[in-house]
Parts: sequence; C-alpha cells; structure tokens
Amino acid sequence: MEPTSSPAQGWAPLTADDCILPKKRKTCCSVQQPAQNNDRISALPDDILIKVLSLMTVMEAAVTACLSTRWRHLWGNVDHLILDKHTFKMQVPENSNNNENPDLWNQEATKFVSKVNEVLHHHNGNGIKKIEVKFPLSSSHSADLDHWVEFAATSGSKTLNLILSGYHGMGATRHAEKYSFPLKHFVDLGVVLNIMSSCCALRRFGLQRCHRLINMRFAHAKLVDLVVLGCKGLISISIHAEKLKYFSYKGHKVDIEYECTPVLHKLRAFFVKNNECPLDFLGHLPNLTALTLQFPTCLQVSRVLQHSKRFAGLKNIVLCLLTSWKTSIRSVAYLLKDAPLVETLVLQVYGNLQPQSKLKIIWPKKCILGRLHAIRIRGFSGEPELMRLLSFLLKRSPWLKKLDIDTHPHKYSGFNKWKRKKSEDATRCYYARGVALTHLPLEIPSTVTLRVR
Repeated sequence: MEPTSSPAQGWAPLTADDCILPKKRKTCCSVQQPAQNNDRISALPDDILIKVLSLMTVMEAAVTACLSTRWRHLWGNVDHLILDKHTFKMQVPENSNNNENPDLWNQEATKFVSKVNEVLHHHNGNGIKKIEVKFPLSSSHSADLDHWVEFAATSGSKTLNLILSGYHGMGATRHAEKYSFPLKHFVDLGVVLNIMSSCCALRRFGLQRCHRLINMRFAHAKLVDLVVLGCKGLISISIHAEKLKYFSYKGHKVDIEYECTPVLHKLRAFFVKNNECPLDFLGHLPNLTALTLQFPTCLQVSRVLQHSKRFAGLKNIVLCLLTSWKTSIRSVAYLLKDAPLVETLVLQVYGNLQPQSKLKIIWPKKCILGRLHAIRIRGFSGEPELMRLLSFLLKRSPWLKKLDIDTHPHKYSGFNKWKRKKSEDATRCYYARGVALTHLPLEIPSTVTLRVR
C-alpha cells in the first residue's frame, strides 16, 4: 500500500540533490495538489510511518517529504542510516583505482562527504539503531568523520560501521594517511579505559587494530558479544558484563580478568606469538560450553593438566594448530579426557606435506569419550601425528557418528566467521586424501560415516 498522493500526479521529477529539504524550506511541489480525504496512509501514527520509511534507502525516504506537509519531516526519524555511493546514486565505477586518478577520487569524496553532512543535519538524531558509512576516505576528512562519530554517540546509535575503503578493500589513495578513530567520544582517557559508558543500548562491540589502547575495561549491563582483534599495544583486559555470552580475542598474550561474566559460554582465543599459551587466557568460567583456541606452537601435556577443572562443561572444542605437533599431539587427548561432556572436536590444521613416520606417543589411560559424536579436521595434509590421534579417538569414542576430513584449510576471518580457502597445492591435497582413504577405513566402525574432501 502506498500514499494516495504521488509525484506522478503532477510534480516535476526530482534529482538526488532535491531529495533533502532544508528545515525551513517550503515543499518543492510545482503543482498544488487537491485535498485528499481518503489518504488513509497519511492518517497512520508517526511511529508506523517511520518504520515504513526505515525500510527504504535514505534518499527514497527523503523523497516522501514532497508528498505533503504531513510527510515533510518524517524521514528525519528513520532509524537505519546506510550511507554509501548507491544511497546517493553516485556514478563511481566498481573497479575504479583511486591511485591512478586521485583528482577524480577527491571530487567524488568531497561530494560524498557533503551529502552525508546534509543527511545528518536534517535527521533529528533520536532512536537510531544503525549508522553505516561506506566510502574510501582518509585522515584528510577527519573533521567530518569526527562529526559523524559524535553524531552516532550522542544519538545513542546501537551500531556504527565506518568502512573507509572501496568495494574491493581499496583505500583512498596510496599515500593517504588512515583515519584515527576519536576514542574521546566513547572512553575516559585514564589509566583504565571504559568505552561502554555512553552506549546504554549496546549489544555487540568489536575493536580491531586499535594499537593505542593499553588497558581496557569493558563494563556494560546489556553487552552480549565482545570481539577484540589485533590491538598490538594492549596489556590487559577486564570484563564486567552480566549478560556477556560470547568473547573473541586475537593477538598476543594479555592479562585478562573476568570480573563478572556469569553466563559466558563461548570463548575464542587466537594467539599469534610463539611460546604463548592461550590456555592462560582462561579464567573460572563455570558455564563455558564452547572453546576455540589457536596455538602458534605445540603445547606440552603438563600445561593442559594445570587447567583440567576448567573443561568440565565443554561440549564443543575447536583447536587451531599452526605448526606440526608430532608427539605433543597427545596434549589434545589429555584435554579431551578432562572434557567428559565434549560432543564435537574440530582441528584447524595448517601443516605441510609430510611423509608417514613412526611416532612413539604415550596416550592417556582410562580415557573414554562417551559423548563425542563428531570429529572434523580442516587443512589435513596427511600428518602422521594426526593419523595416530584419529586412531586413538576411534577406539575411545563409542558414540562417534561422523568423521569429516577436509584437505582445504579454513581461516578465521573474525566476528565468528570461518572461510574455507581452496588450497593451491593440488599435490598435497591428493596425497592427504590418499593417506586418509588408505588407512582410516580399516579402523572405522561401521556406525561411523567417513567423509574426505
């Protein structure tokens, strides 16, 4: 259903620049419309009309200002502001190279910034759920970008996305200095930074490559999902979030204090430096059911046993092994022994082509995995230690139903997303599949489904 008045009934066609009306400007209708007594849509309450407008793009919503005085300022209440070149119908080629034509980029960037400023100027700044700006901009636009961030903070927006690159990840220009996010709108610049205080409706929060942060304290009553990726200067993290369920971290080892995380049940810790153990990242988390750990180097059994009580409630385990573990692979078996409720085991392996060799591995005794029903290995290269581990698990997992082996690696791309990458080494994949299909069928019970890719 649409408003009974429309541009087709006598108004001149509008351009993109005509869509946003100044606050004191009269309507742009060129022909006076007769009164409509049956305009039932315009008679609806404001909140319903605003929800309808929020389903449109900003510019489509702004066009409705020409319908009548009833609609003139309604579009300024839309709660989703998605601002990119498509929003403003800018004719910038998808594969344009900003480095080859910086003058054209500068003209288009100036035009884009002006249009965004116009939109924000006419929006009332209340009830915003999401603001997303996507266009290749740099520090030369810092004043405007700071204003947009301040607008998001003061309006209480639940989501702010600044994607300052092109549609293929291309930045503004080759030598352009990157924009530095103004943390002053969200933090107290003291010894401990609290970035949650001004966002009372926040549910998900992510930090990526914020290298100036040192000590972070996340305190929020409604926060559910927290992600911290690649912050090189970070030393410590403390969390006080009663409703936090998911926490992801990727980077070097930091001190972590779980002040209050009573319902945290999914933890991901991706360590990137050698000889740093992600198990040190764990605290007392009684409700933890899913654990993802990345090990830059192999882990000794003794380190696992120090944390045995922390695995009692785990049901899903993902281990990313960046190097060959050889005899240290028994650490995985010891971890599983201390996780009696585990149902799914996933190994993300990034190994190289290795010949089969004999390894003397001492496996844990009295280890029965009574709940384990699925094993998945990604990036399998025919590693002899993994074949030995699988042989051990097949004998100790009476309820195992699925064994899935993929020779192609899966990479973690952040924010709970894994991406399967097709391997460029066809020889390695062919060899790995041959190893799996030659040796495993002899040991797999008839109740277990084997899949090798």
